[in-house]
Amino acid sequence: MNYLFKRSKLKRYNFLITGIAAIISFSSCYYDKSEELYGKGSCDTTSVTYSTSISPIINRDCSSCHSGGSPSAGISLYDYTSVKNYMTSSRLVLMGSVKQDGTASNMPKGGSKISTCEINKLEAWVNQGMKP
Repeated sequence: MNYLFKRSKLKRYNFLITGIAAIISFSSCYYDKSEELYGKGSCDTTSVTYSTSISPIINRDCSSCHSGGSPSAGISLYDYTSVKNYMTSSRLVLMGSVKQDGTASNMPKGGSKISTCEINKLEAWVNQGMKP
């Protein structure tokens, strides 16, 4: 009887330890931004063009609201020319929006802030002459 009691107690401890290990492993940290998970890494801003660097950002984060027949707030960002024109006339507004620094309405609306690297690419694109 004593042997069976000890064996049963050992099984319960093993079950408890396994359960705790499972809970710990399933509640590990999760980050949805690679920058936070892997560190900053490198961000190449040496030769930024609209087609290679800026267009993917605009298409992913801006065009769903800022394109079409009636773009949000009347701000159309659907192609190179429209983005360049808006950046030329309202750079501070656009950069304040994507930096979410409190100087303009945070963008993308209802979405996560774009990465620091992408913000740096937008600034580099302007500083390098807004190449297509």
